[in-house]
Amino acid sequence: MKKKSWFGISILLSAGLIVSACTSNAENSNSLTFTTGTTTGVYYPLGALLATHWTNETEIDVSSQGSNGSVENLNLMKQGEADLAFTTVNIIWEAYNGVGSFESGAYEDIRILGNLYPNVSHIIASTDSGIAEISDILGTSFVPGAAGSATEIESKLILESHGVDIGQVNENYVGFTEAVDLMRNKQVDAVNIYTGVPASAATELISTVDSKVISFSDEGIANMTTDDYPWNFAYTIEEGTYDGQEGPIKTVGQFSSIAIDVNVDDDTVYEITKSLWESLDKLGEGHAVAKQFDPAEAVKGTADVPLHPGAERYYKEIGVLK
Repeated sequence: MKKKSWFGISILLSAGLIVSACTSNAENSNSLTFTTGTTTGVYYPLGALLATHWTNETEIDVSSQGSNGSVENLNLMKQGEADLAFTTVNIIWEAYNGVGSFESGAYEDIRILGNLYPNVSHIIASTDSGIAEISDILGTSFVPGAAGSATEIESKLILESHGVDIGQVNENYVGFTEAVDLMRNKQVDAVNIYTGVPASAATELISTVDSKVISFSDEGIANMTTDDYPWNFAYTIEEGTYDGQEGPIKTVGQFSSIAIDVNVDDDTVYEITKSLWESLDKLGEGHAVAKQFDPAEAVKGTADVPLHPGAERYYKEIGVLK
């Protein structure tokens, strides 16, 4: 088993919850470290909520840690500095197969605890930019996301699927908070806010900057949802989700997932999986996105990456798996 190190800083929720950092050690599965995301995304507060829930409702001490997102999270897990993490299925697939961001070596010990909710691309462009469709991003200033994030990787695929090479735009690799600031200061023309719906960063941006969410083309969606990208699916942001949105927005999503190291013992993973899915009403009171969680969806769209045996046991118990 991997020897894991002490790391992490306690995370402060806006509601005032503090989750203390603790030892990350797969051999001591009563103490787990959970890496999340940037402060303005869904992962950060949701991770703190889940860590607090697991610590209070089970005998497992879980601490949450902010990060730059999916790729960094899985690298921390691979290096033995975290036990579980938020990410998207495409990044888990890359890590498991040793491709893309993980060409230097596969992370064979990665497993899926469960898929949670659709992570959706919001391409938001300022009205002054003249961007009316994705292909118009050619030659403009664009924020693809933080370096090493799932947002960055998905943004490149979005542009390519609409005939735009990332080298044909003036890219700024920053997180959601910085992206919103750059838009406010008229330093960039468009951003990708890649997170759950409704996205707080998208709501904030649209309410403070004259901007709108841009629909994907049908051809672009088709290019992004081929067998080469088994994690992606077409997604519609319903009319009225954001201020001034007069019609539906066509985009693409994939599941946000909890990845976990196979060396975390089966009983521990079973307990946190059970506690997660049997506490949805309570979790929904803590964060609206938890209302989208559905155990029937938890094992779909995994792109053939294995479930952790402890999680698999719970899904078989409730009839989601045979």
